[in-house]
Amino acid sequence: MTAANMFEQGLGVAVIAASLKVDDQTVRRWRRTFNAGGRDGLRSQAHAGRPPRLTAEQKQRLAALLERTPGACGFADRYLWTQQLIADLIEREFGVSYHHDHVGVILREIGFTHQKPARRARERDEQRIEAWRRETWPALLKKVPTPAG
Repeated sequence: MTAANMFEQGLGVAVIAASLKVDDQTVRRWRRTFNAGGRDGLRSQAHAGRPPRLTAEQKQRLAALLERTPGACGFADRYLWTQQLIADLIEREFGVSYHHDHVGVILREIGFTHQKPARRARERDEQRIEAWRRETWPALLKKVPTPAG
């Protein structure tokens, strides 16, 4: 935008190049862009990058598939989704191969977060645990001798 200000002041290419410490060719390219599109033409633009290999519709379908269990999607004896398993699902359903490390990026794009299951026994009884903490634990603390000091 500094160059745009200098163009508007009518300064020459050599003066602008020396002032901004760039090559004359760069200033000429900037001037052509400025003359064609004004200040908006000189604004930085994000690079488009590689187009995604999964369409928006395919990502929606993937999200719907991930709402089901792996067993329901044809992965027998599997109970939790892993990135490798999701990569296999994507390849099977859409014919697109992704490295399992990239699957996390796709999952974030479609609104999923990384989660680990709580490692708790199915037989865990929260009421019994709370009763033990309330009744048994304080009684055990009373039996602990305090250090003489």
